[in-house]
Amino acid sequence: MFRNSRGFSTIEMLFASHIFLFAALVLMPTYEKLIIGKKELRAKLEAYQVLHEHMNEAFIEGKKQTVNKKRGEVTYELNWSQQKGCVSYKVQKKQTICFHYFKR
Repeated sequence: MFRNSRGFSTIEMLFASHIFLFAALVLMPTYEKLIIGKKELRAKLEAYQVLHEHMNEAFIEGKKQTVNKKRGEVTYELNWSQQKGCVSYKVQKKQTICFHYFKR
């Protein structure tokens, strides 16, 4: 080391702050998108499960009723029309999943 070293130079401080700003401006939004994608995927999986449960109930027991079901932060709305059951959910935007069933 140098004898007259008095700490960090201005260039070193600018470089260190640049690295911090890069992490804050680039990496944080990417992390946030990953978290939102994870929530969307979890909500979609649960929507399929809700729809499957009610389709089985409708097929076996003949019950067709409109249901609002809340699991965690997401509310699922199940609607029936003729030969189709649809479930809607919203995390970022409202999405709908439908299954068709046929009687034999």
